[in-house]
Amino acid sequence: MLKASLCALIIFTASYSAAHDLMVLPAKSIVTKAPDKVAVDVTATHGVYRFDKPVTPNNISVYGPDGEKIRNIGTIIKSATRTSFDLAVDSDGTYKILYSYPESSYATTYTIGARNTKKRERLSKSQLEGVIPNDAKNIETVKSTRYAMSFVTAKTPTFEPLEPTNTGFEVIPVTHPADYVNGEEIAFKALINGNSIAGVTVEIRAEAGIYNSDLETLSLATDQEGIASLTMENAGRYEAVFSYESDSQDPEADKEKFVVFYTFEVVHE
Repeated sequence: MLKASLCALIIFTASYSAAHDLMVLPAKSIVTKAPDKVAVDVTATHGVYRFDKPVTPNNISVYGPDGEKIRNIGTIIKSATRTSFDLAVDSDGTYKILYSYPESSYATTYTIGARNTKKRERLSKSQLEGVIPNDAKNIETVKSTRYAMSFVTAKTPTFEPLEPTNTGFEVIPVTHPADYVNGEEIAFKALINGNSIAGVTVEIRAEAGIYNSDLETLSLATDQEGIASLTMENAGRYEAVFSYESDSQDPEADKEKFVVFYTFEVVHE
C-alpha cells in the first residue's frame, strides 16, 4: 500500500491536463445535524476549487444515506461559470453527489504532412471515413469516460452511498470521507467492473496550493489490490484525480481512458 505526504511533493503533469477538470464543490463536507442545507457548485475548470464553466444540470445525481438516488434535488441554477443547487440534508447520514456524462466520448488524433502536424477530431473509428485525409498517419482513437464526485455527511456516517456498482471504472473511498483527518492515513480503491486495478495514477492537489507554492501536486498510484493511501499533514480542501488507460474492448476505439475527479475535505485534529 503506497503512502505519501504533502511534505514530500512531486510535480507531475498528466495527459488529462489539456481538458477541464470536473469539480463537485459542496460548501462543507460535515454537517452537525439534519435537517440542513448545503450549497453545492459543479464546474468545469483548469484551477483547483475555482469556477470556469457551468455543466449540464441533467447530469447531476445525488444519492441519500441509504444509497438510493434522490429523485428531486430541487432547483438547479446554471450561471456563466458554475451550476449550483442547495442540497437538502433531510436526515443524518452520508450523501453522494455525482456528476457523470450519460455516454463516453471519442477523440481521434492523427498527423499529416511532411512536418507531421498533429490534428484532432471528436470522432470514433467508424466516423473517420471521408473526414480525415487518406495520407493521415499515427491514427489513434481514444474512448473517454469521466465523472466527478464528492460527499457530505450529517452527524452519523453511512456506507451505502460508498458501495460500488461494479460497472465500469469506479473509485471507492476505503476510509470514510467523514473520517479524513490530518496526520492520519486516507485510503482509496480503484475498480473496473468490480475488479481491483493496479497502476491507476492518482494526483492530489491542495486548494491551499493556490496561495502556498510549497504545496505542489502529489502523485502516487494504486497497488495490486487497487489501493492508494496517503497521509495529509495539512487540513484543508483537496482534489484527487484518478486516471487509467487501457486497450479498448470497444471496436470504435484503440484505447480507453477513465478519469475520476474527487473533491474532499481534511479536518484538523
